[in-house]
Amino acid sequence: MSGFSLGSPAAAAPGGTAPVRPLPPHPGEVGSMHGRLVEMLGAGIALGHVHGTLDPDRIARHFCVSRSVVREALRTLAAKGMVVARQRTGTRVTDPSQWATLDEQVIRWRAAGAERFTQMQDSLDIRSRLEPLAARRMAERGHPAAIEELVAAARMIELATRTKDGPGMLVADTAFHRALFMGSGNAMLAKLAGTVHACLRVPDFQQFQRFSAGTAQRHHQLAQAVAAGLPDEAERVAADVIAITVELFTDAHRQLCGPSAPTGRPPA
Repeated sequence: MSGFSLGSPAAAAPGGTAPVRPLPPHPGEVGSMHGRLVEMLGAGIALGHVHGTLDPDRIARHFCVSRSVVREALRTLAAKGMVVARQRTGTRVTDPSQWATLDEQVIRWRAAGAERFTQMQDSLDIRSRLEPLAARRMAERGHPAAIEELVAAARMIELATRTKDGPGMLVADTAFHRALFMGSGNAMLAKLAGTVHACLRVPDFQQFQRFSAGTAQRHHQLAQAVAAGLPDEAERVAADVIAITVELFTDAHRQLCGPSAPTGRPPA
């Protein structure tokens, strides 16, 4: 029996957790019929509205698309680990453990589901280990243009903080942390820049971010340490920035989900 459901991808997450505010897709991801179908199916899978064995004919009829568009969309989702095709059993939705959790679209889809806080905790675990390393590497061998981008993002954070420009703060902060990974001179760390960018754009993550003069100053100190070629200082300040972010996440999670809600193991 087909697991395809007509439930809305924008529905609230189960379990009585905090209200879900799905992140709008990037325009480039849904600019075609293929992109729109991938978006609908991917979001539906992440929320549990699309499950089990998928019937391509039913999908084609429901979305008024050709079978070739459905096939291409399912191939895209298969590349993300969200579905698997078998000759005898057809195309089935996979267990979340099989999903490409570092994929930017998968991150956004999961952010509207019940495991969004787990995803945020996982992303902070990774960042707590790798972002200080990225800062060190950037201080050691960063390209001048990349360093200039980091310094410019720090200035944007300071300006947005002074003017209390919330959206501007988030844009600047996202650009700052993305620049750290991109400018590290390490190809593997640079690959994580998109993942970090996607995690920072998650609505719940944006809600718990709090910017102050102290926060802006720490970002400025980090940018200056990188620009001055001080790897030890850059690594230390980056670790401080992440530690504060983890603390904010823990506090916000308890406010949104209740004081008894587990937040997972904080990064060591």
